[in-house]
Amino acid sequence: MFKLTKGRILFLEKLIRIKYSKTAPFKYISHLNMAQVFTRALRRADIPVVISSGFNPRFRISFGPPLPLGISSNSEYLDIRLKEEMRPGELKDRLNKVLPLGLEILKAKEIPLSSGSLIKVIDSASYMIILQQKFRKDTINLRKKDLAGKNLKTNNLKEENFGKISKDLADEINKNIKYFLSQKEIVIEKQTKKGIKSINIRPAILSMGVKEHKGPILELRLWLSIGPNENLNPRYVIESWLSKLSNFDYNLNIKQICRDGLYIKNKAVI
Repeated sequence: MFKLTKGRILFLEKLIRIKYSKTAPFKYISHLNMAQVFTRALRRADIPVVISSGFNPRFRISFGPPLPLGISSNSEYLDIRLKEEMRPGELKDRLNKVLPLGLEILKAKEIPLSSGSLIKVIDSASYMIILQQKFRKDTINLRKKDLAGKNLKTNNLKEENFGKISKDLADEINKNIKYFLSQKEIVIEKQTKKGIKSINIRPAILSMGVKEHKGPILELRLWLSIGPNENLNPRYVIESWLSKLSNFDYNLNIKQICRDGLYIKNKAVI
C-alpha cells in the first residue's frame, strides 16, 4: 500500500501472515530456535522485513502459540511485517527455496496492520493422535496354550495379528473417552521450576474422540483451548486417559501427535 505525502509516494508497511508445516527433524527444535531459523531464512531469501529500532534491532516477526517438543504440525503461523512491496505468493516461494527440510510454507496472505497478534487471538487448537495397539504377549501365550489343548494350529498367533482394532473395541474406547471427559476434574502432576505441581486439565479439553481405526492403528481427534497463559501439551491428556484405560488384552501406545489446526473463534487463522 502506498501513500502520497507532499508530492512523494511513501510505502506503508504491510503485514503478511504465513501458514507453515513443521515436521521431523524440526519437531524437536524449540520455539526460541525456530525464531533464529526463520530469521536466517528471511535474510537468505532477501525478504524486506521491517527491523525494530533500539540497541538490539530484530526482524518484526511474531509467531503463534509454541508447539510442544516432539509434536509435528501442518498448521503453524507466523506474521511478517514488510517495509517494501512484495506479493504473498512471491514471499512464499522465496522462503521455500531456502528453508531446511522439515519446514515448508503452505500459504501466505496479506492481513490488516491492525490485526491482533497471533499469540493473543488464537484460542483453540486441534490435534491428530495416532495410537498403536499391541496385543499383550502374556495373553497370546495363554491363547496358544488354549488352542494347543484343543489340537488347533497356533502358527497365526502373532502379536501384530492380535493387535487389530475391531469396531466393537473402537466403540468401547469411545465410551471410555466419554467417561473420562465426564469427570469434573482431571488432575495431573507437572514438573515446574518450583517443583511438582498438581494441575486440573479438564477445563482445557474441548472435545476428544475416535476418528477412525485401521488394523492396529487408532486415530483420535483432540481439541484444546489455548491462549497467552494456556498451552496444554496434548501428550498430558492422552497419557492421563491411557493411565485410566483398563483392558486386559490390549496396550495402546502413542505413535504420533500432530497439531493440524489453530483457530480464532472456531475459524481457521487464514
